[in-house]
Amino acid sequence: MDATETATIEALEGFVRSYGQVAPDDPDFGRSTNLWEEGYLDSAGVVELLAFVEEHFGVTVPDEALFLPEFTTLDGMAEVVDRLLAGEPVV
Repeated sequence: MDATETATIEALEGFVRSYGQVAPDDPDFGRSTNLWEEGYLDSAGVVELLAFVEEHFGVTVPDEALFLPEFTTLDGMAEVVDRLLAGEPVV
């Protein structure tokens, strides 16, 4: 993982931990955890997350990316954001 990927995932993790009030020692929370199935994000959280990504990274996540299986985990979200930052297609 390079510095950009690390910064992306750390920023996303920080947002989700703050939004979901995730305890630092929560054993169920991880970068490969399905954030919706485990209840860390809900529909309002997705709206907040998208606003965060746009403000923090300067990219807009296209609607179709929201339905990608990888957009359910921090690892996958970071991949999507990094592709957007690189100007690559996400779908």
